[in-house]
Amino acid sequence: MHLEAAHGRVLVRPAGTLGGLIEIRGLGIRRLAFESVAVVGLVIDLAAADAARLPEPESAAAEVAGVTLPRLAAAPGTDPVPLVIAAVRTQVSPN
Repeated sequence: MHLEAAHGRVLVRPAGTLGGLIEIRGLGIRRLAFESVAVVGLVIDLAAADAARLPEPESAAAEVAGVTLPRLAAAPGTDPVPLVIAAVRTQVSPN
């Protein structure tokens, strides 16, 4: 994977020989349609030491290649999928 900051965004590209390949547990390496470049819109920290039930606002951002992006902190050993689904389907509640 290759990251690049451009115009205030982070762009990601697959490594040349891996583009279009995915490993699926129980099935092995499979082919899949893919985009040659994508804009990163969210950082999911899969082993976040600061993961909390009610996270502090300052933990909701990460800097990648000089660009600040939204961040989700998942506790080590937890399944991040419910957290990601909830984050993309809900809105922040006003205080």
